[in-house]
Amino acid sequence: MFEGVIFDLDGLIVDGDTWQLWAWNEYLKRYETQLSEEEWEQLVNLRAYDIAEVLRGRYNLPIDPLTITEERQVILLELVEGLEKLEALPGALDVIEMLKNNGIKLAIATPAYKDYVWLILEKLGLDEMFDVLVTGDILTETRPRPTPLIACAETFALHPANCLALAKDRAGVEAAITAGMRVICVPAPTVPRWRVTGADIVLFSLDALNLTTLRSIWFANGEEPRPQLYRIR
Repeated sequence: MFEGVIFDLDGLIVDGDTWQLWAWNEYLKRYETQLSEEEWEQLVNLRAYDIAEVLRGRYNLPIDPLTITEERQVILLELVEGLEKLEALPGALDVIEMLKNNGIKLAIATPAYKDYVWLILEKLGLDEMFDVLVTGDILTETRPRPTPLIACAETFALHPANCLALAKDRAGVEAAITAGMRVICVPAPTVPRWRVTGADIVLFSLDALNLTTLRSIWFANGEEPRPQLYRIR
């Protein structure tokens, strides 16, 4: 059975991709420009600093990427702090509790920065549920590169084949496969289901995930580990 499960955050536990886009557009108002949803789809898996570099070049912003990142992060945190009630996506809290109660190690791997991640977890009452957090201010590579997932497995002291990744989109699925992990995809609210291929299972919601499903994936694929194709050096 899986000994570790790795979650994405935005689009899987909370509808954070919507907040992230809103914060970027709120920042870009000062330069009289906005990101479309189609443009955001190309940036959603990048770290804030990397997005800032893209936007600086695209819109010729007269400011360095670090300052852009810091100023925009303030907007994002103020937005989340101001939410009267922060709700998790369907099934997320129950799945996290189920896994924790069964002794499975839990991690979050996300391009979001740690201050935002901690704020979300505290508001949801999950600040003591996760054993490992790998965030965008720790690693420079993000999905579809497998580096964040491998970092979680190594911190768990587990072989990647003993870990399950929960992904929200195709990039997350690709990262898990390259890392040598099995993967369940629950497409984010903004991700069409037909765009996701390669996952062991695709679910409409985390509501549908239970221990029986996890065991079926584990035994259907056999208990021999997949080869680990990628390591952090």
